[in-house]
Amino acid sequence: MGKRITVLGGAGLIGTHLCLRLLDEGHEVFCMDTRDLSVSPLLAEASGNERFRYVNHDIVNGFSIRCDEIYNLTAPTRMRYDRTLPVENLKINVLGSINALETARTEHARVVFASSGEVYGGCRTDTFAGVRTSPEYIRSEGKRAAEAMHRAYRAEHGVDARIARIFNTYGTGTSPDEQRVVMKMVVSALQNRDLLICGSGEQTRTFCWAGDMAEGLERLMRVAPSDGTKTIDLGGGHEVSIRALAEKIVALTGSRSRIIHTEARLDDPRRRMPDLSAAKRELHWTPATTLAEGLRRTAEYAEKQLSAMARKNMSWVEMH
Repeated sequence: MGKRITVLGGAGLIGTHLCLRLLDEGHEVFCMDTRDLSVSPLLAEASGNERFRYVNHDIVNGFSIRCDEIYNLTAPTRMRYDRTLPVENLKINVLGSINALETARTEHARVVFASSGEVYGGCRTDTFAGVRTSPEYIRSEGKRAAEAMHRAYRAEHGVDARIARIFNTYGTGTSPDEQRVVMKMVVSALQNRDLLICGSGEQTRTFCWAGDMAEGLERLMRVAPSDGTKTIDLGGGHEVSIRALAEKIVALTGSRSRIIHTEARLDDPRRRMPDLSAAKRELHWTPATTLAEGLRRTAEYAEKQLSAMARKNMSWVEMH
């Protein structure tokens, strides 16, 4: 029997893949977001599904939806957004979490909160190496506060809350102008524009395909309850340097783009990699999509989206 599931931030990258996955499994899905479905071309196709409901709402404001499960994926992840609206970022993490948890408490619903690997700072430690006014620091502190709120609701109200610390994720479903590093580089390469890298490019990251991440989140939701608030890292399993990532994308797209190195960022960790041991042991989950395959899918998707945008902006004379 299908469940009633609310996906907060459902029009985003991971939210898109999660909503589609849940619909395919026969669940009734409420996608709550402040963005229009047009920002997620893949999700827009689901708008005709009778089990899909789109709710335009900012979770900074209270809400109530009768549901069995809540995935809280809301967060402004674009760097330009964080630089201009740090207070809004913190409100989404703190007030948004409170409102989601209050709904979960009222409805006796289970919650999975999408935290971030940034709470560790560099290389999975609790020491943040960046400056305290940086967007990354603000994001990490907002996530830390939200995690604490979920643990508090578990301890005081018995809300079954789980926390996923998500590391770099990429994939199809979003607008080509998004600021995640993979899509940003892919679009630049397709347009033969310079690929800009902060510093030497030797800093390493892992990258997880959005569909694999959606599966990991669902497995975290389905796993049996534990005595405490379950907290698990989710992300890619293989490190790659940012320079190597750029080279792979240029080669894949056959681009004429140059790789340009700019000044290093103070808040840019040298290494960020999840510890997937708990995900393997407790969720029986590891990402299945290779970086090469994921980049190929992303490039094909971005090329189609860019072509569609170009046709939309063409004049009648140009089209004929």
